[in-house]
Amino acid sequence: MSVYGNAAYTFDDKYTATASIRYDKSNLWGIDSSQNKPIWSLGGSWNMHRESWLSNVAWLDMLKMRASYGIGGNVAKDSAPYLTAHYYPNYNVGGNYGQVGSRPNPDLSWEKTTTINIGFDVAVFHGRLNASIDYYNKKGENLLANTMGVPTEGFGYNTYSINNGEMLNRGVELSLSGDIIKTKDWTWSANLLFAYNKNEVTYVNVKAPFYLLQLDYASAYPIVGNPYHAIYAYKWAGLSEEGLPQVYDAKGNAVTYNPADFDAIEYAGTTTPKYSGSFGTSLRYKNWSLSALFVYAGGHKMRNYFLPMLSNSYNYATWSYEPSIWAGINADIKNRWMQPGDEQHTSIPRLLFADDPLFSSDLYDIYNYADVNVLSASNVRIKNISLSYTLPANVLKKCMIKGARFNMNIENLATMASNKTAKYLMGGYEKPNFVWGINLDF
Repeated sequence: MSVYGNAAYTFDDKYTATASIRYDKSNLWGIDSSQNKPIWSLGGSWNMHRESWLSNVAWLDMLKMRASYGIGGNVAKDSAPYLTAHYYPNYNVGGNYGQVGSRPNPDLSWEKTTTINIGFDVAVFHGRLNASIDYYNKKGENLLANTMGVPTEGFGYNTYSINNGEMLNRGVELSLSGDIIKTKDWTWSANLLFAYNKNEVTYVNVKAPFYLLQLDYASAYPIVGNPYHAIYAYKWAGLSEEGLPQVYDAKGNAVTYNPADFDAIEYAGTTTPKYSGSFGTSLRYKNWSLSALFVYAGGHKMRNYFLPMLSNSYNYATWSYEPSIWAGINADIKNRWMQPGDEQHTSIPRLLFADDPLFSSDLYDIYNYADVNVLSASNVRIKNISLSYTLPANVLKKCMIKGARFNMNIENLATMASNKTAKYLMGGYEKPNFVWGINLDF
């Protein structure tokens, strides 16, 4: 059940104040009904261009300042305040047996986000150029996150989810659009979007119980001071004189075995773009129209799972390690270490088979988890190119139709990335889609 209200007041067409409030009651929350808190917001805007000291600026169409402060809420619908269990048939002794799905969480509450936003909007030259810029600060509290299990509760040592996290997002968003050329026959317009965001976990009470979980499931075990979607890795120590991969252990020693130690793991970047946006442009000449859309993202990382190294998996039938080549190997393996001295100019290990005295199953693991295989995921994509032609009115009249437009679209034409492996992992080598069409209006 929800109750909500909105109010707004404008004075002298210059100053506007807004307010909103919402109150929810739901059995999705904890047992204590006092947790049903209202969410609300306050905002205001100032039409600065209507002030007397700006009213005579002929080229200024609009200048507005905006500000707002509010508290929002979200409830995780996959969590419950009561113990949940799953029942399955027992085919050995008959009947059913139950398995605990999640522990009871009587203090389950909604996730709270406090947002401050300040922005400016401007339009000049009779609407030919428009811009807006916003700064925001979002503080998340009572976020659903993992916490350490309590063995004496009887639910084991596993982690479980409670309102246990706090996170901060700060950023800037910019929008520009305008008509560069505007005549009877020609129109050239462009628009630019840019967004920058800094994410930081400010509180969580959880620690990965095993070092491998920190490497493989970093988002389940966030670390205070780092982004939520973080990548963690071993620090790369280069190749040994024998061409074996090395990483630094917790004491700073270069080793060829898995350190298996939290203190040897370092923050290597975030998988969420720090900045992103798009650029679009459209050119019209009489009945012809050509448009293009470019999107970009950067400042983030990705783990390279397509390694230029031979993998050996254990075969329980033969009780031995065997090469795993069915999944393919990165073609960069041709640049691998082949002789002493190669370690000075390559980071790709030598070819090793299980019968080699230097072989160890740890070698592939430490190479896989080393920061040398954390790649830049920055990219620019040509998302769409469109060409269209609209039949002129005199032709339409002869054909007895109201409108006809022929168009051709190319989707995902190209991807530009920091290196070819990152481009491959992002699907940058997939073929573009070509679409031809005709729109008729009778």
